[in-house]
Amino acid sequence: MDINNQAQSYQGLLNMLNGKPASGGVETSQQRIVDSLPHSASSDSVSLSYKGAKLSMISAEYFSGTIKSSDIPALTERLYQDGFINESEFRGLGGVKADESTSQIAQSVNFLNDFIMGEAVDGDSEGARSLMLAVDVLQRMDEASTTDSRRKETEAYEFVSGYTEILKETQAPADLIQSFEQVLKVFEALDTVRKNELQTGALASYASVQETYDEYNKPS
Repeated sequence: MDINNQAQSYQGLLNMLNGKPASGGVETSQQRIVDSLPHSASSDSVSLSYKGAKLSMISAEYFSGTIKSSDIPALTERLYQDGFINESEFRGLGGVKADESTSQIAQSVNFLNDFIMGEAVDGDSEGARSLMLAVDVLQRMDEASTTDSRRKETEAYEFVSGYTEILKETQAPADLIQSFEQVLKVFEALDTVRKNELQTGALASYASVQETYDEYNKPS
């Protein structure tokens, strides 16, 4: 069933977020976004470039033709994980049932993207790229593990860990530090699942990482 009216409301949301998204080919990887950003270490437009690239990708993937009802859940999830809507808005758009909690993985990806687009990394393009690649690792955790992907997961964890320590040393807001610590816990859960892969042969998935995260972070 076509739902053009609802599609127009989503397109309106995108337009309102950052003007009309630029036209362009469909991008399929976070890595391509990272590669397209300015390389200047003093660049002060990292957040705008990142937002523009993501908006262009969403526009090309979901609004190049007639959007259908079957596209809406994926689009809603995409807007949330890419940091364009918060959890309350995500729930309001039907992204999560009232009696369910948003996965910690999705929350972590949303937080990192929101942090990057919130201009916190402007002037530090290398730091921004490392955080963007951390997003890429989290979004691709359900792919088969390779030597290269494990290296990237380790590098992402080490960068986020170091970044968190810097925030603590500079006495950053407690809620910001807590959010980064939650991201680290997701990486730790992913590492555990990866190690289990070697013993069981079962591939990592969002569900298995979430289950491991929940097991390790049960209320005492």
